[in-house]
Amino acid sequence: MPRLVRSAGLWPWLVAGLVGWAGILWIGWTLWQHDPPRAGFDLTLLLDAARNVLDGRSPYDPAILAGASPDATSLFYSYPPPVAQAMTLLAWLPDAVALILWGAAATLALGFIASRLATFAGRGPMRTAVQSMCVAPLVFPFAIAVLFGNLDAWYPLAYGAVLLAVLPGSSRRVRILAGVALGAIIVAKLQPAPILLWLIILAWRPGGRPQASVAFATVVTGLAIVAASLLVGGLQPWLDYLKVVQAGAGSQLVDPRNIGPVSLIGQLTGADEGVLRWVQVLVVAVVLGVTVAAAGWIGDRRLSFAVVATASLVTLPVTWFHYPVALLPASILLATSYPTARPALLAAAVIAAVAIAWLPLTWLAVAVLLVAASRVARRWYPPADDPPVPVTERTTGA
Repeated sequence: MPRLVRSAGLWPWLVAGLVGWAGILWIGWTLWQHDPPRAGFDLTLLLDAARNVLDGRSPYDPAILAGASPDATSLFYSYPPPVAQAMTLLAWLPDAVALILWGAAATLALGFIASRLATFAGRGPMRTAVQSMCVAPLVFPFAIAVLFGNLDAWYPLAYGAVLLAVLPGSSRRVRILAGVALGAIIVAKLQPAPILLWLIILAWRPGGRPQASVAFATVVTGLAIVAASLLVGGLQPWLDYLKVVQAGAGSQLVDPRNIGPVSLIGQLTGADEGVLRWVQVLVVAVVLGVTVAAAGWIGDRRLSFAVVATASLVTLPVTWFHYPVALLPASILLATSYPTARPALLAAAVIAAVAIAWLPLTWLAVAVLLVAASRVARRWYPPADDPPVPVTERTTGA
C-alpha cells in the first residue's frame, strides 16, 4: 500500500483527506455535545422510528396521526414504512456508533462508485477511489449529509450505479444492481422518481434494451420492497403513512433552509401557501418536461443523466442543501474522463462551500457543473485534452 501511495502520488490527497475528515469529526463531536445532539439528527429520527416499530408502535408521530400539520422543515419521521422497518437492523446500536458507521459506509460506497467510473474512463480505479474519499469531506453537501446522518449520503451509490448502467458497454449485472439501488432509493425518498421515467423513455429509443433492464429491475425492486413491508408490518403502517402525507400537504413550505423553487419564490414574492402549492404543481410539470426532453433530445448520456439528476432534486417541495450529492457521480466521471473540466468542477465545489453562508448559491454550483458537462458533450474543450472514453465490456469493471 505505501508503494501504491508513492507511485500514484497520493500523499497530498491523503494529507488533505486527513485534515478534512479530522475537521468533520471535530465538528461532529462539537455538535454532538448539544442537548439534543445536533449531529446525526436525521439518522436519529430513523433509528427512533425503527425502535418504535420493534416496540410494536407506529413509526410516525402520534400528534401528526391525530391531524396536526407540521412545518415541512420541522423534524419528524415522514418516510414510507419500509425505511423504519429496514432500520431495525441498526436500531440496537447507540446513535453515535450508528452515525459513525453510517458515514464511513456511505464514504466507502462513494469510493466504490468512483473506482468503477474511473475504470470506465480508463483511469486507475484505486487512485480515483482514494482521491474521491479524500475530497469528500471538502464537498460540503456530502459533508453535511454525513454529519446529519441523512439518507442522501447514499445518493452517490444509487445515482452512480444508474450512471454506470447507462454508459456504453455496461454489463447485465451492473444494470440489475443499478435497478435495485434506484428502486430502493425511490421507495425511501420518492424524489428520484424522474430517473425511472428517464430510463423508461430511453428504453423505447433504438438500442434502449439496456435501459429497459434497469427500469424493469427498478420497478420489481420497488414492488418487492412494498410487498415485504406489507408482509412484515401489515397494512396499518401504510395507512399511517398516508395520514402523515396528508398532514404534510398542509405544512408551511417557505423557510430559509429550504432551497426548493417554491420556498425561494415565496421568500422573494411573499406569496401565500395556497399560491405556492400551485407553483409546486408547475415545478413538477417542468421536471417531467425536462426529463422527457433530456431522454429524447440529449444524445450524450452523461449530460442527459446530469440534467435529469438535477431536475429530480426539486421533485418535492423541500430541497435541502445536501441533495446535490446526487451529482457527485457525474462530477467524478467528468473529472476522470476530461481533465479540462476539472477547473469548473473545483469552482462548483468552492461555490457550494460558500453557499453555507447563503444557501441559494447552491444552484449556481449546480449550474457550473451542468455547463461543464454541456461543454464536454459538445466538444467545446480542445479535443486533444479530451481522451476518448473506452466503451468495452472490459473497461466497465463489471
